[in-house]
Amino acid sequence: MDYRVTYEHSLATDPDNFIVHVPSQLVSDVPSDIPRALLPEYLTDLIRQRSPQIGRIRNLRVI
Repeated sequence: MDYRVTYEHSLATDPDNFIVHVPSQLVSDVPSDIPRALLPEYLTDLIRQRSPQIGRIRNLRVI
């Protein structure tokens, strides 16, 4: 399944300084059997795996 998300993130070199607001990003290839309650954690981990320079993610929303 595909999900469109919005979030803010910091860089791995400065994890407490949230400098980037991502207004919209498509996250693809999410298994359909992920429970809705675990979806934010799964999407956060997937985004961080695909972009290792990201430190922390906050305010993740599925839009």
